[in-house]
Amino acid sequence: METRTEYEKMILKDVREMPGEVLPQVVKIIHSLKESVLSVKVTHKKGTAIGSGICGIWEDERSAAEIIKDIRLQRTGFGGRKVSL
Repeated sequence: METRTEYEKMILKDVREMPGEVLPQVVKIIHSLKESVLSVKVTHKKGTAIGSGICGIWEDERSAAEIIKDIRLQRTGFGGRKVSL
C-alpha cells in the first residue's frame, strides 16, 4: 500500500503545479486513462473488446484504399501549406 501512497503523492504534487486553466483537461485525461485501463482489464477477463474512446474502433465495409481515399478528400489543405499526401 505504501507504493500506491507514494504514487498518489507524486500525482498530487504534479497536479498542484499545473496552472488552474488546464485542470479541466487534466481531469479529462485522467478519466480517459482510467477508462482505457478498465477496458483492458475487462477485455482480458471476458475476452471481448470494449471501446476506450482513445482509439478509433469502428466497423466499415469499405476497403483500406477506399477509406484512405475518403480521408484524403476530407483534408482541407492544412492551412494552405500545400502538404502532399
